[in-house]
Amino acid sequence: MKFTNNFGIPIEITRAVSNDKYTKGDSVKSITGLMQPPQISILSEHHHHEITVDVSERIWMLLGNSVHEILERSNEGHQKTLTEERMYADVLGWRISGQTDAISLDDNILKDYKITSVYTIINALKNDKPEYVQQLNCYAWLARQQGQKIDKLNIIAIARDWSKFGHQRSPDSYPPSPVTVINIPMWTEDEQKKFIEERVLLHQLAEGEFLINKKLPKCSDAERWVKEDTYRILKKGRKSALRVLFNQKDADEYKESHKDSKNLSIEILKGKAIRCESYCSVAQFCKQYQESVNGG
Repeated sequence: MKFTNNFGIPIEITRAVSNDKYTKGDSVKSITGLMQPPQISILSEHHHHEITVDVSERIWMLLGNSVHEILERSNEGHQKTLTEERMYADVLGWRISGQTDAISLDDNILKDYKITSVYTIINALKNDKPEYVQQLNCYAWLARQQGQKIDKLNIIAIARDWSKFGHQRSPDSYPPSPVTVINIPMWTEDEQKKFIEERVLLHQLAEGEFLINKKLPKCSDAERWVKEDTYRILKKGRKSALRVLFNQKDADEYKESHKDSKNLSIEILKGKAIRCESYCSVAQFCKQYQESVNGG
């Protein structure tokens, strides 16, 4: 991977960003890798030395790693806590691994630290972050294979953009503290194993198809974080939209039934694949994305 520095970020920070020591250990795939869409995983490995990322895009990751290291040190010397344990298991012929942030041996709670946004925390509290549930249940299954009892799953979420004013303005939905403990539902061991086997098989089939036929499975709309098209009802002389609707039929009906119909117009904003456009480091190598950009 190559790093650019388009915004003149100081050398200390660029060195820290480029000095990421993450490793999946002696495994074919980590849980993080299994959670990726196969197309992204394969392109990332195939084009690893060609991928270019700007330092500015890794600042939040750097802050997250820093907090993880501090929290890891805080657990040192505490025999009732397992910290940064990398665990392994063999699944369908592949050796997979995962590293938990902490396991409390007093109450058998598996914990994962996340540095994220208030918006993400709010969604997670509404059970609208299925990837959190999947990730922690995968870690729990690995821990169980090592003989570790797990009774509960927690995410310790630290909001990088929390503000006291935000909570005062929306006390019912906005977190009351910069730190939120999110209880993650735990699957049965059979459910955990089934999910991991499905992910391993998905990646195995994709890698086999790529090796033999150079074909890649397309990412789904959910995996691409696709936003729906929106239809904005605009009124002459007004800056903001009267309504924002999600299909042409509803937009047409609203315009036609409005008492001031002659002064209304409909503006269509095409939905975007947010991950592809802003968060995928292999988009430049992805045929699916390039075809979508070029109208294919």
